Amino acid sequence: MVCVAVFDDWQVLWAGAKWKPLGLGDLVEDAAVKKAYKRASLVVHPDRTSNLTPEQRFTAKRIFDALTQAMGELN
Repeated sequence: MVCVAVFDDWQVLWAGAKWKPLGLGDLVEDAAVKKAYKRASLVVHPDRTSNLTPEQRFTAKRIFDALTQAMGELN
């Protein structure tokens, strides 16, 4: 499972991405995982990242791809 999170001082997403890091306890139930996936997908979906820098769009696309793959394996 791929989680978009913050590790110590290293942030996966860019500042202002409006993403709340999740703990493992937040992802225990399937419904919570699906809800977190939908929220994360809205942040990094290619249709919603056109206003970002090329580097941020690249990061968002890779995260979106990883989330999509992980969700496909979960289902």
